[in-house]
Amino acid sequence: MQKLVLLLLLVALSSIPVIAEENFKYEKKIDALVKPYLKHNKINAVSVGVISNGQIWKKHFGTLDGKGTPVPNDKTLYEIGSISKVFTSLLLAEAVVSGRLKLDDPISTIMKELSEKNPKLGNQITFLQLSHHTSGLPRMPTNIKPADSANPFAGYNRKMLTDYLLSAKLKRKPGEEYEYSNLGAGLLGDLLSRQAGVSYETLLKQKLTGPLKMTDTTLTLSPRQLARFAAPHNAAMLADKAWDFDSLAGCGAIRSNVDDMLLFAEASLNPPEGKLGKTIELAWKQHKPASGKNRAMGLGWMIAGDGTTRWHNGQTGGYQSMILVSRPLKSATVLLCNTAGSNADSLAEQIFQTIVGMNVQPRSFDKEIQVDPKIVKRLEGKYQLVPNVVMTIKVKDGRMMAQLTGQQFLAVIPQSETEWKYQAVDATLKFELPKTGNSPKVTLHQSGRVMPFTRVDK
Repeated sequence: MQKLVLLLLLVALSSIPVIAEENFKYEKKIDALVKPYLKHNKINAVSVGVISNGQIWKKHFGTLDGKGTPVPNDKTLYEIGSISKVFTSLLLAEAVVSGRLKLDDPISTIMKELSEKNPKLGNQITFLQLSHHTSGLPRMPTNIKPADSANPFAGYNRKMLTDYLLSAKLKRKPGEEYEYSNLGAGLLGDLLSRQAGVSYETLLKQKLTGPLKMTDTTLTLSPRQLARFAAPHNAAMLADKAWDFDSLAGCGAIRSNVDDMLLFAEASLNPPEGKLGKTIELAWKQHKPASGKNRAMGLGWMIAGDGTTRWHNGQTGGYQSMILVSRPLKSATVLLCNTAGSNADSLAEQIFQTIVGMNVQPRSFDKEIQVDPKIVKRLEGKYQLVPNVVMTIKVKDGRMMAQLTGQQFLAVIPQSETEWKYQAVDATLKFELPKTGNSPKVTLHQSGRVMPFTRVDK
């Protein structure tokens, strides 16, 4: 039966015509949407794949290093970040369809020591709540102390996760409030791998990517795959680091390419018969209605305001990605980019809106103000908010960068000589600048908070 399901799936996928780039009726419109991102240095490279009216179209833009070569192609691999959460929830759906779990089972069903040592957590949080970000768990575990802020999940192993769970106290009752949690999704993946007795990566290949023939969707890259792995870049288009995961792999560790993600999109549009199709359908089904500012959800999938389109985005230190799938419109968009903080989500949404017939205009970006390098030099330095919280302002490869203690450098864009806006987050720096000498003070404005930093170097 399993072989028959795979055969049906492969026949279905092979019957979808791939359109030559120049023959796709939306090509010029999509080109126009991508162009401002390249012109204004928002992205290095981006791979786009769409399914529209039973046809597949793919195209690649920019260069992987932002300097001319090499260019991406159908097999170029990217980190897909939090889109991994959809796959993790599909693994949950597979466990339910197979009869190993129920959505409303408490997590102590698998991690039995929680029943005795932390029952308020283990006996109240359900697998469904982990998938829906309503578990009451925070965004990240409090005992994660990355040795490298540019690789924040590396080294956080199962023992550390277990130690956290055995002693953690929830700030709210599970099921009451939505709080996006990398910890919750990562824990879900770890629990499923514990039950299966194999690694998260092995479980992913056995249950999902193997049956779907997504041969380039993985966590650990072979030497050949590593040669096709897009180099990561931060929001300033500077080289960054790929991320490594251990026990929290289920929240963001997957790497893939546009070909594989289109296979997944097509299977989501037209699930095959058998257990795999039932798994996809269970994850696709709406399990949580919209409430206030919180979106409706399937399992892992976010559900758009139209009530039908499923989507998820992802971002790591050097990559950004998004997938959107609509069954009623028989359309899907996949976007993979090797530049974090690039607003690529908005681009993916524009492309999706275009292929479903909406009239979308290319995005406009403000022209970047040029500040005299002598002025910039006077702004560079170290500024302190409180002991152990220091902001470093530094020019790297011609771009102004700001780094808070324990975090990575982020690009800031000039609005004037003394006001600089973060490119990747909604925050602004305002410098004091005397007639002569270095700036003595910079104030960070973020989320209504005003935080003054005083220069501590000369």
